[in-house]
Amino acid sequence: MNHLSSLEFTPQTILAKYDPESKIKQYLTLLKAENQKINLVSRETSDADLERLAAESLLPFEAIGHCSFNSYLDIGSGGGFPAFPILMSSKIGKATLIERTKKKAIALGRMAGNLGLKIKVLDSNFEECQISEKFDLITLRLVRPTKPLLKKISQLLKTGGTLVYYSDFKDIPEIGLESDSYSYISIPQGGTKHFTVFVKQ
Repeated sequence: MNHLSSLEFTPQTILAKYDPESKIKQYLTLLKAENQKINLVSRETSDADLERLAAESLLPFEAIGHCSFNSYLDIGSGGGFPAFPILMSSKIGKATLIERTKKKAIALGRMAGNLGLKIKVLDSNFEECQISEKFDLITLRLVRPTKPLLKKISQLLKTGGTLVYYSDFKDIPEIGLESDSYSYISIPQGGTKHFTVFVKQ
C-alpha cells in the first residue's frame, strides 16, 4: 500500500466541482424527511455535516480521476452515503445498493424513486447475496473489510475495477488488489480522515 499526501478541501468546493447543478441538495432534503421516520443518520447531524458527508463521498474521485462507470455496487448503504452523491454526480449504468436493514432499504428505494434514480436495493447481508454480475466500481463505508469480505468483493470487481473504502486499512491480505491510502482534512472542521482506493489487477 502506498500512503499519499493529504488533501485539503472545503465541502462547497467539492460539491461545486462534481455537482454544479446542486442535485445533491434534493437528496439531502429527502434524507432529512426520511430521517424523521427512521434513523438513517444521527438526528443531531446538521445541514453542514450532511454537506460534508456528501463532499467526502465524492472526494475519492480526486484520486480516481473519472466519474463514469457501467456498473456500481455499494455495500452497507445506510442512509445513502456515499451512494446517492455518487449516483447524482456521476455517469452510472447499473447500480445496486445493499442494506441489510429492511426499513432502511425501503427508505433508500423511496428516495431513489423520488429522485428518478433507477437502482436495485437488496435488503440482505452482503455475504449472503447471490450476485452474478461484475462491477466497475464498488464502495464500502462503515463496514469493516474482513478478508472473506474483501475476497468476495475482489471476485465481483472487473479487471481494472475500483473499490473505494472510506477509511484507512492496515494489513491488507494478498487478494489481487493494489491499493493507495489517502488522508484528507475538511476545512473548517479539521481533523485528518482517510480513504483507500483499491484497483483489481
